[in-house]
Amino acid sequence: MNVEIYDKAQILADAIAASEELAALRETEQAMLADDQAQQIIAEFQEVQNRIRGLQQQGQTLSEADQKAVSTMEESVESHPLIFAYLQAQDKFTEMLDSVNSVLANAIAYGEEASGDGCSTCGSDGCSTCHTQF
Repeated sequence: MNVEIYDKAQILADAIAASEELAALRETEQAMLADDQAQQIIAEFQEVQNRIRGLQQQGQTLSEADQKAVSTMEESVESHPLIFAYLQAQDKFTEMLDSVNSVLANAIAYGEEASGDGCSTCGSDGCSTCHTQF
């Protein structure tokens, strides 16, 4: 592996590790894991998910009761403040990683054109062709 690429990847990894998004994700995860009620809700939700997945794999359609059970569990998950905070933190972390992946993909696909100054077919505010926002 090219040493320069490895070094820059390590710098990126360090920046991600030090990011507010990851810190928030870890903090909310620890709070959620320490809460017995949250853990019970998660366990019940996973049980319902597994049952529904099994029915779907067998080609069975979900009954109204099954659909209601899923909906009820989703409401329980979303209404618990610690689980909700964790899910929000997870979404923000995922958005950050998606943005990083987009930068990498654009650089690979378009080379220097995706450097942030606009590409040859785009203006300085980004475009739909290269999916870049500047």
